[in-house]
Amino acid sequence: MTRRIRWAAAAIAAVTLAVFAAPASAQTQDTAVAHLREELAGGPPSSYALVSADGTVTTGAVGSDVTPQSPFLLGSLSKSFTATAVMQLVEAGKVGLDTPITAYLPWFRTAGENNPITVRQLLNQTSGLPTEAGTVDLYEPETTLEQRVRALADVVPVSRPGATFHYCNKNYATLGLMVEQVSGQSYADYLKAHVLAPLGMHRTFTNLADARREGLIEGSSVLFGLNVPMETPDFPGARPDGYLVSTAEDLSHYLTFQMTGAYRGARPLSAESLRLMHSAAVPTGEDHAIDGIDHYGFGWGTGTLNGQPVVQHDGDLTRYHANLGYLPDRHVGLVVLTSRNPVLLDNGAPFHHTLAMLAGVPAPEIGNGFLLTYGIIDGVALLVLIAMVLATRRQLRRARKLPELLRDKGFRRVAVRPLIGHLVAAAALYAAVFVGVGMLSYGGWLPVDVAFQTLPDFTVLVLAGMAFLAVRGVVWFALASSRTRRPAARPSRPAQTPPARAVGDAHPVR
Repeated sequence: MTRRIRWAAAAIAAVTLAVFAAPASAQTQDTAVAHLREELAGGPPSSYALVSADGTVTTGAVGSDVTPQSPFLLGSLSKSFTATAVMQLVEAGKVGLDTPITAYLPWFRTAGENNPITVRQLLNQTSGLPTEAGTVDLYEPETTLEQRVRALADVVPVSRPGATFHYCNKNYATLGLMVEQVSGQSYADYLKAHVLAPLGMHRTFTNLADARREGLIEGSSVLFGLNVPMETPDFPGARPDGYLVSTAEDLSHYLTFQMTGAYRGARPLSAESLRLMHSAAVPTGEDHAIDGIDHYGFGWGTGTLNGQPVVQHDGDLTRYHANLGYLPDRHVGLVVLTSRNPVLLDNGAPFHHTLAMLAGVPAPEIGNGFLLTYGIIDGVALLVLIAMVLATRRQLRRARKLPELLRDKGFRRVAVRPLIGHLVAAAALYAAVFVGVGMLSYGGWLPVDVAFQTLPDFTVLVLAGMAFLAVRGVVWFALASSRTRRPAARPSRPAQTPPARAVGDAHPVR
């Protein structure tokens, strides 16, 4: 073929691909959104936004009085905003990525050898700080940002700085405090002026009071399958690592900026800084803090999905869950915000399934994980209740024989030993759950109120079991004590009858 014919053929092929490929892409996105809505239906109030690099944005919401403009707490999605602020200061020459954090916070220190920790290591979560150091104060909203960072003086790192990835909220709390020190502004004021305003994120909030005035969707917990609304306290000291508030619509602006480098002409960061933030900086190894990634860096996780690169992060609070991510090769991104976060469920499933569909994975079947999970929990609760009833009936039957038991075995064996045994069992149950489980997952003793916020069903069952054991032992002891103190009834004396008289003893008749 001549060059002209070849150019004509190429043009025809390009037009053909454009005509057929574009509708296919749009159809895929429409199918993905339909699937997302179906997965979110029947769940907690939620909102979402699907963003294409060409500027097309599809937003929606599920639940009464919920819109794409409704605010939700973001959890750890806040970390990427903190990383953006840090990179702005790096571009301005005010912060060095490989400079020790003590150059900006001279008093900063950890326990142990106290090796220097750099800004880059904090961004990459390779400071050596353990995960538990970042969760120990998450239920102490009165703690300030500086107090949280100063508390690291008592924390022994679990690895040398730069050696290993350990997801720790305090890394980003420290960076947030550094932003304040370097900029001379509060974290909230800096973020509003340099990140939120340029991106038109006017319904993104740095405190819950403002968010509530603008219609914050209150989070909820699940108790034996029932939705229980609970108000979340504000935690100003945790804004840089978990307490920003935003909407699906505002996050579509943020996602557009992350994907394309700009939003309506605004460029808060250079393309080079964005490339660095979205690069696979360090492997996460066995730390599975974020689903669907294998590397982390600068407030973002990276990995592959159906053979394609993916950049994403999730956010977890007691009563909120958030996901945000995009597929660079497909030029499409997704954000999903929900107002319920039961520990026993895969709360990110709607997001991950939809993002996988956008990557070309067939739509998965929509299961009934909620009903199955809480059906099991309710079944266990019913069995525990039945066991308590049967044990109580058995004790009532045994109480009828209490006098004989006390006479045959004595007060100590019948009453004192069971009381001690029941109280020890209740204490052991408390220790196993609120101390043992707390040490494994929380890094310290787990307060009952915190346990109730995270696992209310399980906590109620444990407390009910403890109360039953203690009350059963005390009641039995009191009953035995009352039987022991009761004076023994005196045997009734038989009525005396006059002795029979002999015939000769009869009175003479007068």
